[in-house]
Amino acid sequence: MAKKTNGSFLLRIEDTDLERSKKEFSDAICADLKWVGLEWDEGPEVGGEEKSYYQSQRLELYQEFYEKLLEQDLIYPCFTSEEELKIIRRNQIAAGQPPRYTGVWSQASEEEVQEELDKGNKPVYRFRIPKKRTISFMDLVKGEQSFSTDDLDDFIVRKKDSTPTFMFANAIDDSLMGVDLVLRGDDHLSNTPRQIALLESLDLSLPHYAHVSLFTGSDGAPLSKRNGSLSISDLKEMGYLPIAVTNYLSRVGHTINDNDLKTQKELADSFETKNISSSPSKFDLDQLLFWQKKAVDNLTIDECASWLSGNLDDLPPSVQERSFIELIKQNINFPNEAREYINNLFVNALSGDEENLKIIQSAGQEFFILALEVVNAGLSDWKQTCKDIEARTGKKGKELFMPLRVAITGQTRGPELDKVIELIGLERVLERLKEASQI
Repeated sequence: MAKKTNGSFLLRIEDTDLERSKKEFSDAICADLKWVGLEWDEGPEVGGEEKSYYQSQRLELYQEFYEKLLEQDLIYPCFTSEEELKIIRRNQIAAGQPPRYTGVWSQASEEEVQEELDKGNKPVYRFRIPKKRTISFMDLVKGEQSFSTDDLDDFIVRKKDSTPTFMFANAIDDSLMGVDLVLRGDDHLSNTPRQIALLESLDLSLPHYAHVSLFTGSDGAPLSKRNGSLSISDLKEMGYLPIAVTNYLSRVGHTINDNDLKTQKELADSFETKNISSSPSKFDLDQLLFWQKKAVDNLTIDECASWLSGNLDDLPPSVQERSFIELIKQNINFPNEAREYINNLFVNALSGDEENLKIIQSAGQEFFILALEVVNAGLSDWKQTCKDIEARTGKKGKELFMPLRVAITGQTRGPELDKVIELIGLERVLERLKEASQI
């Protein structure tokens, strides 16, 4: 959306949870985004109008807003423990009520607060949600949204360690940084009226909101490692191409009316909020593989060589790297498959694969002895050679071609056999047929 409208794509690191935030995590976020090709216009590494885009370095700024809220009695200290909150929620659920904070500390006296402080107890600070109001906003995906403030509890804006909560810092920074569109998961939909109430109380500008349905696993449950989730680093390590990942993700829960592999700019131009689905989308590995195949097919030979780097080391000196890539490119999806081709064509013994062994044994030694004689007599035209082998052995169709493919290539599928033979040469073909005849 930012690129389509000539806007600015902002990256902010929300690292106020000191226990769970480490530099390597934020570095990984930056590295993942850059690998996928999502370059940000403002934020870490590139800078911008803000002094810092790390919330952990903006705590003094948040303190100013806490003081404004305190002056207006819009936030208050709360000493309710987690154990007490669990009991309250349990009782509410048992009574058929929605679980929420009851506001027990909202009217506490200064004496009651001081008594807890004297005990050494530290409070959280909660924002007073205004009562008997309706908060409405137009969601760019889900349409008009309305919430009664009587259904919203007073939420925490400052934790016991004096750091801000996501609800507070996120809303404040969106306004201060001039964010005019927040596009996020619909698990945050109920947070939006709370953040709107907070921003309005501080006379800060409101962004527009678009809440997108979450990814689910194949079982319909929230996406997790258990049901198929993969991280960006996982995809990178597996050999997925960035353009394949972005083409897939751009179409998950968002309609693009063609199956053309698109550049980042073309994907941006194709984006429409009206085409975002309001229903959850399942992670589909087959669809991701579809785009991976398109992306690999779209590579030049030089690009493919760079992508396969480190997987072609065992290629025999007699075989040109470029010719090998041209042979296998249409038949691979991942770099490790190039290594498998090299191993099957030049390294692995035919007897090492159980499926290959069955096919070779079913054809019989006599078949390969006769095939060896035919090939040894000359191999200028593979089509004619196959006819000659057919005439000598009586084998036809799959019974002819499959044993020959397995013997020569070490696998049951792959590039056209005549092209394989042209690459590996007559001597290697004879070696393989001889090996098969001795199994």
